[in-house]
Amino acid sequence: MFKFLKSMMWYIKPNWWRYVIVVIFGVLNGLVNLLPATIIARLTTAIESNTLTEHILIYEVFLPFLGSVTLIYLCATFMRLSQNRLTTSLYYALHKRYMESIMIQDAYFFEKFKAGDLLTRALGDINQVKFSGGNRLLKIFCESITITITFVALILIHPILAVCCFVPLTLIFISNLLLKRIVKKNWAEVRKKHSDMGNKVLESITNVRTIRAFSKEEEDYEENIKYSNQAYIVEKKNLRVNVIFQPLFQFIVGISTVICYALGAYFYYLSEITIAQLVQFVMYLNLFQQPLTAIGNLVNNFYQSMISAERLNEVYDSKSSVIDKVNAKDASGLELLEFKDFSFKYQGDTFYSLKDINLKIEKGKTLGIVGKTGSGKSTLVRQLVRQLPIDADTLYLNEMPIDNYHKESVRKIVSYVPQEHVLFSRSVYDNVKLGKKDASDDEIHEAIKLADFEKDLDNLPYGLDTIVGEYGVTLSGGQKQRLAIARAFLKNSDILILDDSLSAVDGKTEANIIDTLNDYRKNKTNIIVAHRLSAVMQADNIIVLDKGKIVESGTHRELMRNKGWYYTQFKNQQMNKEGE
Repeated sequence: MFKFLKSMMWYIKPNWWRYVIVVIFGVLNGLVNLLPATIIARLTTAIESNTLTEHILIYEVFLPFLGSVTLIYLCATFMRLSQNRLTTSLYYALHKRYMESIMIQDAYFFEKFKAGDLLTRALGDINQVKFSGGNRLLKIFCESITITITFVALILIHPILAVCCFVPLTLIFISNLLLKRIVKKNWAEVRKKHSDMGNKVLESITNVRTIRAFSKEEEDYEENIKYSNQAYIVEKKNLRVNVIFQPLFQFIVGISTVICYALGAYFYYLSEITIAQLVQFVMYLNLFQQPLTAIGNLVNNFYQSMISAERLNEVYDSKSSVIDKVNAKDASGLELLEFKDFSFKYQGDTFYSLKDINLKIEKGKTLGIVGKTGSGKSTLVRQLVRQLPIDADTLYLNEMPIDNYHKESVRKIVSYVPQEHVLFSRSVYDNVKLGKKDASDDEIHEAIKLADFEKDLDNLPYGLDTIVGEYGVTLSGGQKQRLAIARAFLKNSDILILDDSLSAVDGKTEANIIDTLNDYRKNKTNIIVAHRLSAVMQADNIIVLDKGKIVESGTHRELMRNKGWYYTQFKNQQMNKEGE
């Protein structure tokens, strides 16, 4: 429990007053809960001594009892209200911290944690921690206060009887110690299986078109059933533990109650306790037993939350490997980009994806990057959006190492259209507007026109208001690419990177976009990564990558004269085009 509390101090410290309010009402609730038993004891004494009168019944029993019940109701209501406000606040804080933690991560983080796993943690684990960090934690504390106050009251009535009744109840704590390891182990397995199931479900939804294209619906269904069954089996195993232990707590409480009546009768026979005291003792014991049983069940759930908290902390404690320097500056624009003896390898790899890259990219120029599949083209352009850690003094922006700038400010001057175009389940209009949140309708229409997407609007059922579906599932590959390009055109940053973003469009559309690019962005920097060499023919400089190294460099004409890989590839593509 202390480990859980330590992991929650980021929230508890600034919100300590919320916890104090609940504890105050918890103490008051524990005290006022003693009042009804005291009043009933007074009534029993009056009946036993045959001194019950109308005055005693009204002013010493009925009205005080009504007042005590009202106080109990008010204290319990305000305590629950404060708890619920605290839990809601914690729920919001957990989600906010979770999203903030994810948004600052680099590419390596998303290689370690799959999307379905992150979604399961966001929905299931945060929910568990919310209840334990708010309701369960405070309920355990408040119930402990009630137990302490009630136990003191029991001792004041009859110490020996109180101790004898308390001894069996200690078995609840012993049971919880035995239960702790079992529950934590089971719950860790439950959450893992749920993450696996979430990954599989998300994978099926994302790739539904491919699954249908290859008629793999039945196989994919069986795979989903397999993961669901695995989750079901471990859940059932976990529930079995709860089914065994929760009745055990009630059984122990039953033993304590039997001891109370048996010994109580014996001590009454010895004249060590009165009937009124025995009635009061039994009522106190009921108050004592209920929170003790509740704590047993709460602690069981608390152990589950500890596993969920550990899973969340894996995300919270993950640090991006791309970190701004303390004295970092804001990048205001681009004059010159320069790679100096730049080399890069991915985490865990033994070979370099890029090796000894020396390259200058000036403002207003267009760079074409071509090469075989896996030659390092995408890896090279990803360095410009600060997605990956790099060696110091190897990449310069405006003659200053790029890591001397805030990474967010660098990303603001770059419009990056990756190979996998990310579209949201919103309208065409909203997807384009992501490029510039304060864009006018005219600017959005202009960006759509520049990306040669205007001709597609008539074929969409609701034009700009058409919902594109998850990942743009309702659009063709070419439409997705052009919509992503329109978004980049709208942002109109100093640097535009098209990372093989014209592969799914036809030759005429490609030519239209390239012509627009040269005209609309003639004073800005463009970087085009392509397999189809026609996309880079008009570039001011073209580099050919092979195994992470620049093996050719120059304009289209210069490369054609060199008769190297570029020349051969261009001729092959032209012949294929003519053959079509």
